[in-house]
Amino acid sequence: MDTTNDNKIAGTLLYVEDDLDIQKLVIHMLAKKFPQLTLLHAENGKKGLELFSTKLPDIIVTDIRMPIMDGIQMIKEIKALDNDARIIVLTAASDTDFILDAVDLGINHYVLKPIKIEKFVAAIEQCLESVNMERRLRKQNEEIRLMAYYDTLTGLPNRQLFNELIHMALAQAQRHNHNRLLAVLFLDLDRFKVVNDTLGHSVGDKLLQAVAQRLKQCCQRDRDTVARRGGDEFIILLPELDSTQEAVKVAIKIIDAFAEPFIIPDHELFIGTCIGISIFPDDGTDGETLVKNADMAMYRAKEGGRGRYHLYNQTMDAHASQRLTMENSLRWALQKGEFILNYQPEVNIESGKIISIEALLRWQHPSLGVLPPKQFIPLAEENGLIIQLGEWVLHAACTQNKAWQNAGFPHVRIAVNISPRQFQSHKLSDIIENILAETELDPCWLELELTESVMLQDMDTTIRTLRRLSDLGIHISIDDFGTGYSSLNYIKKLPINTLKIDQSFVSDLTVNSDDAAIATAVINMAKSLRLNVIAEGVEVVEQVKFLSSLNCQDMQGFYFSKPLPAIELPQFLRKPHWYNKHSKSAVIH
Repeated sequence: MDTTNDNKIAGTLLYVEDDLDIQKLVIHMLAKKFPQLTLLHAENGKKGLELFSTKLPDIIVTDIRMPIMDGIQMIKEIKALDNDARIIVLTAASDTDFILDAVDLGINHYVLKPIKIEKFVAAIEQCLESVNMERRLRKQNEEIRLMAYYDTLTGLPNRQLFNELIHMALAQAQRHNHNRLLAVLFLDLDRFKVVNDTLGHSVGDKLLQAVAQRLKQCCQRDRDTVARRGGDEFIILLPELDSTQEAVKVAIKIIDAFAEPFIIPDHELFIGTCIGISIFPDDGTDGETLVKNADMAMYRAKEGGRGRYHLYNQTMDAHASQRLTMENSLRWALQKGEFILNYQPEVNIESGKIISIEALLRWQHPSLGVLPPKQFIPLAEENGLIIQLGEWVLHAACTQNKAWQNAGFPHVRIAVNISPRQFQSHKLSDIIENILAETELDPCWLELELTESVMLQDMDTTIRTLRRLSDLGIHISIDDFGTGYSSLNYIKKLPINTLKIDQSFVSDLTVNSDDAAIATAVINMAKSLRLNVIAEGVEVVEQVKFLSSLNCQDMQGFYFSKPLPAIELPQFLRKPHWYNKHSKSAVIH
């Protein structure tokens, strides 16, 4: 038998022998043959039993005839403590009865005196092999258990273990007649996909690990559980609460903790989160219901913006049902021709001319009426319908612009918003080229509006795609500028023509110094980079005057015109100077 690897395993051997001279010789021999072993020794069965109880050796080598407590009695006591203990007996050939008693007790080997070294070493090696095998099996079982119950990336409990833990926690709560509450917190990470796509999955993995540690720090009670549900979703179990407010405090603590950056090698990442909370027993009496309701509450929190929490309430079920109904209706809406485009002009107040017209999607829902994009675009993004819908918008907008041109109206650009998922399809350039060819619209009369987050998801691919579109003569704009990353680094790299200042900064710029400062900075930056700049959401003359004083001449908003059906827009197109720059007021509203 080859024990070259097996007998090198570290372990502990206890040698019990009352003859101290023999004990010394055997210990010396064992130390030489098995340097990896920790050696213990005792001079009688009683001390041997004490050492076994405290040190738990892997192998026991013992004599039979000893004072105070002989080897047979010690073996009985050891077997009572650990029936699997590995025991080698050293005894004289004349001690037949003792040998039989020892064998009946379940010893592994016996070696006759005088000791033959080869047999003694072989007996120890066999025991070491058994130790090694048991440890390997124990390690494999532990690895299997970890794989079954723990997330391999973060080390947190996984979904299966969480389900078992919440089942036990609910059983305990129900035994207390619902006198103690239990909370489930559900959360995911804002813009995590952007991190993965722009910085790579290795950075994304490190971020998830850092998030796991920070969540654990926010849940410091031993009975609390932080688990990874999958992807960038985490779930927290808070048992034995006295009030709902305790769960709210944990949610606020987590949101505050996420306000601090996550430091990943070579990166400082700001990642927000929204949290949904469900409470036992009011929001559910089983784990599945509590998790579902916490998830639902999280999505309601997201609707209010980033860095928020929301407690579940029963009205969310109706909201979720409505959402499902709308999603089902959305799948047929395109085929039924329920989508329409409205158009809103973008004007230059110095020349009084329309510089472009933005195509804005609306859904004429058969029972809910006309719906704005925010009520259905997120659903279309989630289920992938945005690809078909976006293609329809491009085709319809280009067709309409070409029709206006053929009718003799002044040529202006038609601006179309491109969604993140639409841009990531990697077929956008081909689709647009085909649409331009079909509609016979010159590329210079098409403008594509993209948000900052779309730009950053895969910089190399983004640059290639935008350069191809720009080379065709298509105008490229960044929409809602200032609400995302706003980095000069990417602006300089991309072939863009226009920055559109988000309306959130325009609405209060005459009364809010921070918004005014942001608008001023964006305008100055755009001018220094030789980019056009358009202010969105202009509604009052004071905003027009303020923006004009900053040398921002291109504007869009209700002050000039609300979004109009295609049939109503020609009233603007017929008058190339429809805006009276001297009175600073629109001729037509």
